Amino acid sequence: MAKFDLDVVARILLLLLRGPMGRTALYMRTRLNYPRYLEYLEYLRERGLIAERDGVVTLTEKGVEVAKALDKALGELL
Repeated sequence: MAKFDLDVVARILLLLLRGPMGRTALYMRTRLNYPRYLEYLEYLRERGLIAERDGVVTLTEKGVEVAKALDKALGELL
């Protein structure tokens, strides 16, 4: 089982909290190699945090809740 870095998960969720993003644009902002990026997308999709349609990645309702909680927690810490 692959390990996933919380920093990368947070980066993806917080980017998508700003709004839907094309798959390629999101990939470029993750600073991951492409196979690893796909693993993160699958990880987040399996947990019901993101959805993808026609090459556009969006947060699900659950994803929005998690991203907002992460944003709040990081804002209090940093």
